[in-house]
Amino acid sequence: MKNINISKRIKLILLLNLVVFTLGTLANTYFAIIASGYIATMLMIYFLGTKIKDFIINVGYIWISKWTVFIIFLTLTGVYLPDAFLYSLLMFIVFNTTINPSDFIKEKGAQ
Repeated sequence: MKNINISKRIKLILLLNLVVFTLGTLANTYFAIIASGYIATMLMIYFLGTKIKDFIINVGYIWISKWTVFIIFLTLTGVYLPDAFLYSLLMFIVFNTTINPSDFIKEKGAQ
């Protein structure tokens, strides 16, 4: 039962991101480059976070990194693609709030 809910949640998240991606790309074709770069950077941050063994340091690293990348990419979009700024803001917020970094963290139980 739990796997069905997770599957529906993932499909909804992907659909929402795809809709925002499509609308942003229609507004400005360069939005596709910014959005793809943002997603690739975030996935790289999550991947590098799996290499950190300490849970607390890992959570701090991911939290600081993802919001720093959010600010940097949103600033770049605002300066160079102002007509796609709101689409970027929406997509970045949706991505940051729906993708759970703890899914990438392997927490060890008490020893």
